[in-house]
Amino acid sequence: MKAVLTNSTFLSPFAFIRQNSLLQKVKNSPLGQKLLNSPLGKFNPTPKQKRLIQVGSVLFILLLARGAYHMFWTESTDDSFVKSHVHVVSSRITGTVQEILVNDNQLVKKGDILVKLDPRDYEVQVKAAQANYSKTHKDIGRFQGYGNLSPTERPVFDQYEAAALVAEAELQKAQLQLEYTSIRASEDGKIGKRSVETGELIQGGQALMALVEPEPWIEANFKESQIAHIRPGQKVEIKVDAISGHEFEGHVESIAPGSGSTFSLLPPDNATGNFTKIVQRIPVKIVIDKESLKGCEDRLVSGMSTEVTVKTW
Repeated sequence: MKAVLTNSTFLSPFAFIRQNSLLQKVKNSPLGQKLLNSPLGKFNPTPKQKRLIQVGSVLFILLLARGAYHMFWTESTDDSFVKSHVHVVSSRITGTVQEILVNDNQLVKKGDILVKLDPRDYEVQVKAAQANYSKTHKDIGRFQGYGNLSPTERPVFDQYEAAALVAEAELQKAQLQLEYTSIRASEDGKIGKRSVETGELIQGGQALMALVEPEPWIEANFKESQIAHIRPGQKVEIKVDAISGHEFEGHVESIAPGSGSTFSLLPPDNATGNFTKIVQRIPVKIVIDKESLKGCEDRLVSGMSTEVTVKTW
């Protein structure tokens, strides 16, 4: 190789053999003579061919370097998906749906009214609680007007005071239930999977629709053999199948405390039967940088497939 650089001439592998004293035996062997006298052994490239060979060599080295970089300094997986916080919108009381103020895929703000229930039953309960509350306080006022209470009147007065406290609590409960007839958004987000209609009788706790928050993240499931080099804070390149040509940037926020099977409904029991080793996958939470997300906030949908590459160096 030194001779090649010093003389500034291109030497084919077989011409190099001619100048290397250590390979004289190979040269003098029948096979060596046959190869040296072949067209390949006598090959003497033109200047244009030399340039092509040099360019090809550089490209080959760059490809090798890129392959080594991805092999030793990155960890990749396509078992990754877009995730978002999904809130189930439900009623806290039983009632008849009077009005629905939102549709599927509609953006809402925290505190916006989504559904109104018929409030008349609960308005009656509030009035009844207010009347009971007023009565108990009048009873207390009447006893207090007597001045000093006798020993026999004191227990009766205590009962009236207790009844007043109960009436106050019942009034507060009735007012809360009346307020619950307006079902509001718990967070900013987008409505989806609406399953309620006007006039429907709903029960407390019944799911009416879903509310998806607008700040997605990536959940990447890496093989347990890849986790050794992944740490929180490392940079990540993210490609989304549905948004071709755009590469998001993010960073590793956290690594799950267990594999996916650990939190499954029926985790495997490897202590029984024949055991077959299966590579486990560990969920890794990746946060998308806000600057990288600009302009694509509405295009990232929970459940989309992605491909992530973590830079472990």
